[in-house]
Amino acid sequence: MGDAETGTGTWDRGVGTRRLRAPWGRRSREAGWEPPDDWWTPAVDAVCEAFATGTDLAGPCARLGEARARSGVGIGQSLDDLAAFTALAGWRSPPIELVRAMAEGWADAGRGRETCQDPLTGLATQEYLRTRLGELYRGADGGPSPASGHRLAVVSLDPGIDPWRRAARLIVLGYELSRFFTRGESVCLIGRGRIGVVAAEADDLDPRLDELRRGIGWEHGAGVWSVALPPTHREALALVEGLGRPG
Repeated sequence: MGDAETGTGTWDRGVGTRRLRAPWGRRSREAGWEPPDDWWTPAVDAVCEAFATGTDLAGPCARLGEARARSGVGIGQSLDDLAAFTALAGWRSPPIELVRAMAEGWADAGRGRETCQDPLTGLATQEYLRTRLGELYRGADGGPSPASGHRLAVVSLDPGIDPWRRAARLIVLGYELSRFFTRGESVCLIGRGRIGVVAAEADDLDPRLDELRRGIGWEHGAGVWSVALPPTHREALALVEGLGRPG
């Protein structure tokens, strides 16, 4: 009888949870799910049941994200798994609200609900970046501020890619950049396509940015550049505001 999957890749919502679960798991395994025998979780059935009954999917997707994080599955593989489900369900690309729900669930499983973190990426927010800049520009006492010894590195995604791919790449980039910058740098979300890193000047900063550009940046189609922090706090805030605008 097959798996109730039509030739167009869309599903009849009347199918049961079990008949939806099997082809979803198969698609994820074919796409490289590791380990192959450790895919199922009760949260999978919650997503299948919500789709089959036509109820809201955001809550079950958040539960699925939490389950994946608790079992040690990375955010990239979790999003690939969600994409396998939504393709099976008939979407050309995963709806952004389901991507956000899964990402928030994944992030919340591994951390507390700190208000300074963006729930989608787990990065520090733009508000935190402004606070950090205020600290660097404070207390100069007429001399050079500590900001003069720092640089703002920017990792920017192509604004022309569709919102789903941009959101997915941004989530993965946030995770990878948090592992790349481990010397006290502030890694912050500037906008929905840009991440800023406040880093102290060092002899190896340019080589590290070159490594980032050739590695993580190239893998995700992201540009990488840096600018010295401007002389005044007001100019620094204007720089961040400009970088955060779309486009």
